Amino acid sequence: MQAQKRTLIVSHDPAFPAASGSDLRNYRNAEAAARFGPVCLVSVRPKIAKKAPGPLIRVEGLSIEGEPRTASIGWWRSRAESRIPRSALTRLETLAREFRPDTIIVEGVGLFKLLRPLRPLAEQLILDMHNVESDLAGQIRRLSAKRSAAAFSVRYLERKALSLVDKVWVCSNLDRQKLMMLSRHKIPIDIVPNGIPQAVEGSGQLPAEPSTSNGFPVIAFIGHLAYPPNVDAAQRLASVILPRIRNALPDARLVLAGRTPKPEVQALARLPGVELIEDPADVAPLLSSAHLTIVPLTAGGGTRIKILEAMASGVPVIATPIAAEGLDLVENDEVLLSDTDETLAEMAIGLCLDPPTQGAAAPSRASGGMGQVRPASDPRRRS
Repeated sequence: MQAQKRTLIVSHDPAFPAASGSDLRNYRNAEAAARFGPVCLVSVRPKIAKKAPGPLIRVEGLSIEGEPRTASIGWWRSRAESRIPRSALTRLETLAREFRPDTIIVEGVGLFKLLRPLRPLAEQLILDMHNVESDLAGQIRRLSAKRSAAAFSVRYLERKALSLVDKVWVCSNLDRQKLMMLSRHKIPIDIVPNGIPQAVEGSGQLPAEPSTSNGFPVIAFIGHLAYPPNVDAAQRLASVILPRIRNALPDARLVLAGRTPKPEVQALARLPGVELIEDPADVAPLLSSAHLTIVPLTAGGGTRIKILEAMASGVPVIATPIAAEGLDLVENDEVLLSDTDETLAEMAIGLCLDPPTQGAAAPSRASGGMGQVRPASDPRRRS
């Protein structure tokens, strides 16, 4: 009988219950690792769940809600790094020695200062890069006039991180190529694609047809609403794209849903036809109620779980090319793509009003069919 392997996964935010893209990736990694032995999911921030997701997956938090603030690790940290209290590091080292992991997986360069302390505590140390952060920092800097981490400083951090770990995981071949150009070290870079919870846990059937009594179409945008690219996308959806759609379809609604929305996202709920759902416990009902999703990202890294989730739930996807980057989707068959807000709106209108002649996103890779949005008067929404 093969010996069990123990895996410790360290993230900044709690990975269970999984709500946003990073949570879903961390949790899916935990589920995969649990097939080989016990897993401990540990977050720098306090844990949310009152119980563990299963007998082989343990959930811990390195901080306690309401405890006095302690000094952070290191006398200096870049804007690309998360703040890690010294008390959190002490708890992590104690937990690791008690749990005795064979492998430790650390979520991204934001937790850079944990790599050196964790290095001697496991046979294998893996850096899971959800994004190539230096590339993303350059995109965000162009996107916003506000201060952001300079790409060159993040690149330095990434190179230092690569010198401390045994291997790196990335989401796509595109990110692997970007990272190989940055790395000065010959280190294994493995592609670990993002998983799709609904595709595994569901019955394989499309969800129930959404109600049209509360507006048609219902457009969903689900993601971490404090993440700058998502904030920008939500603002353009609510203030530019949705009004254009409502000119042709006056009952159209936009549902923004995600964790910790910034004040500028909260303000969008005051616009006509916009609804904000903060910290949803489960995104499946939101996708079941949606007629389509529009993902107008102009910056991003890794692969967008929001697109994979929508496709797995049978929801047609309209997106910018960068939003679909790394997913190898077939344009005009599995996804509709455009760089401009105006064309994204036109595609949504065309998809709703003229489905027989308008291409659409495939409901899922497994289904192999072309998804179509049908008018509210037609009881069938997808072919």
